[in-house]
Amino acid sequence: MSATATPVPELLQQLADSLDALAVSQQQELQAIVERQHARVAELAEQKAQQLAEVSELDAALREHPESNLLQDDEQLAAQVADIKQQLAAVKHQSAVNERVVQSTLNSIEQLKQTILSSARKDSLTYNAKGKIR
Repeated sequence: MSATATPVPELLQQLADSLDALAVSQQQELQAIVERQHARVAELAEQKAQQLAEVSELDAALREHPESNLLQDDEQLAAQVADIKQQLAAVKHQSAVNERVVQSTLNSIEQLKQTILSSARKDSLTYNAKGKIR
């Protein structure tokens, strides 16, 4: 069934469902980041990419739909669009939160690395016969 043959309300529902699935993936991703489940984070990133592509396709299908004017003209559909915009805002917010958590984790790892390297350098000091550091 082509996208233009799919009724506008059905496309809107598919878009809402896709955003819900994306939100769930983001929550799972955050949990995996916190629990340091790196393989799971990579798996979820791939899943999110597919979900984002689906959201994009549905958005494009709605934009190009011959009856797209219904999105503004029909009150019920306009209300659905407003709900979807709120969903999208929540997804964007969660994405920003996840990004900050990832950045914070990377910063912590970098600090730990620097501490370890600094400690290793101190342990590798050598002394001459008079007890002076070389």
